[in-house]
Amino acid sequence: MGLVMFDYDGVIVDSYEQDYKDFIQLCQAHGLEINSKDDYDRFLDDNCYKVMKEYYGLDEGAIDAIIKDWEKISENFVNMPIFKGMHDAIKKIAEKHTVIVITSNISSLVSTVLKNNGITEFEDILGVDVDKSKIKKIRKAMEMYPFDKAYYIGDTAGDVIEAREAGAKTIAVT
Repeated sequence: MGLVMFDYDGVIVDSYEQDYKDFIQLCQAHGLEINSKDDYDRFLDDNCYKVMKEYYGLDEGAIDAIIKDWEKISENFVNMPIFKGMHDAIKKIAEKHTVIVITSNISSLVSTVLKNNGITEFEDILGVDVDKSKIKKIRKAMEMYPFDKAYYIGDTAGDVIEAREAGAKTIAVT
């Protein structure tokens, strides 16, 4: 038995297009020059909040304001479709492993979408409201669920970087 941690956006749900549109709009409303998918994809190459801070020079207050506004538009995501076959895969993995979600998204939103899709296998959801750093959330999860093996399933270079730094084995999906 082991711990299997799933990213949410791009792994469980097909959220790229909606995320892209809403994130660009939010960032522009907060004065960030983000106008293209290439600009948006830069956030996926590392922790998006780290990119906001280090690349765009935002302080914690500005980042928190963007997150707060993200919560306000979260109704756009409540009916987000999960990838075909994902529920069956989660069920199968959960038969032998503890499964949780580690995400840069909002925990309550993720919980709602999972419930709307009948997915109840996850023991926990650690979102941005727990910490902005996936490294810290992965380490916290590994302390909460101390198994010999811990895996993180992600879809971006940033996911792989953070999971490796946290000490989890990585599985990349596209």
